[in-house]
Amino acid sequence: MRIIFSLALLTATFAAPAQPAPAADTAALTATLRQHWQQSGLPGFAVAVVRPEGIAYEQGFGYANKESRTPYTPATVQCVGSISKTLIGIALLQAEADGKLRLDQPVNELLPFAVQHPYFPAQPITLRQLATMTAGLTDDQRFYSKHAYAKGQSSPLSNEEYLRRTLSRGGQWYSHKRFVPHAPGSYYAYSNESAALAALAIEKATGQTFADYTRQRILQPLGLTDSGWSGAELAAAGLPPTRRATLYTPGGRPVAPYYTITYPDGGLLSSTHSLARYLQSILHPALPGAPLPPAARDSLLKPQFSAAHPPRHLDPAEPNQGLFWAYRRNGTVGHTGGDTGLSTFLFFDPQTRIGKVFVTNTEITERNASQFKVIWQLLDGVK
Repeated sequence: MRIIFSLALLTATFAAPAQPAPAADTAALTATLRQHWQQSGLPGFAVAVVRPEGIAYEQGFGYANKESRTPYTPATVQCVGSISKTLIGIALLQAEADGKLRLDQPVNELLPFAVQHPYFPAQPITLRQLATMTAGLTDDQRFYSKHAYAKGQSSPLSNEEYLRRTLSRGGQWYSHKRFVPHAPGSYYAYSNESAALAALAIEKATGQTFADYTRQRILQPLGLTDSGWSGAELAAAGLPPTRRATLYTPGGRPVAPYYTITYPDGGLLSSTHSLARYLQSILHPALPGAPLPPAARDSLLKPQFSAAHPPRHLDPAEPNQGLFWAYRRNGTVGHTGGDTGLSTFLFFDPQTRIGKVFVTNTEITERNASQFKVIWQLLDGVK
């Protein structure tokens, strides 16, 4: 959710295809990765390499909890940050297939309150614009950090009420600062609230909470029983507390538990293994339980911006977008996640149809970025 690591760091990490020395075998790769974990300062992490036919490699390193020395494994569960947004894109297409909404539909036709661009009030904001970060909304990180989080495992303030207070005229926190002075569809600006608003529209269109809808339509069909939107949900499903990772600051201090009020934009709890299975369902949409059939999967990933008329302010490191799926300059497709005490990466190469997942219980910073980059590139040795 919040952008913890700098754009320059991500650009350096993903700007060119990696060219590591191929691993002789997975045992050698594991040994090499363990050495890099020891040098990285990361408390723990897990990785996976995914092919359409299955998970080719997965392994964990370090600690899910340093104090108890609980190992970090591919089954360790933690918040995965903005990788969560990729489920919103899938849910939009599922709801569209069911006749509940249309991608080019004005979002105000579905919302219980109006969201109007203050600089262009006559131009409606569409679901597609929300899904491609071109709706005209923009994040105020200081405000967002103060109001979109709650201490502990839950909040009395709902995503709907947060958005009502923030984006509707007359709302308690309404401000023109939430919008860019450019017409909807014409300007790219990353926005967590765009994602949360799209999820709210899905709720109103389907009559289900976003948590229930995605659990029934995405997580359960894939058998991802360790994945959900709150600690209480996972505990009720029988997940032992020892499976949950402790998050740490870059300085190594445990992060106190917190809850993401706008949870669809970055609050998914999952394991590296489950993220790998989720990614496999995108690589292989005919897989039993896959959330989208092949044609809809292609619509999910189809580049939304034309070369002739791209929106302004595009990040050169991400020159195009699917529906909440980003295209990197090197051609890979996926999403990152970053928040207090966590960093996550989920990407695949459309040409080779090989994907990679990386999850850690701390933040990637300039201090540990070089080790992360080596770890990420070493995974390319798995064939």
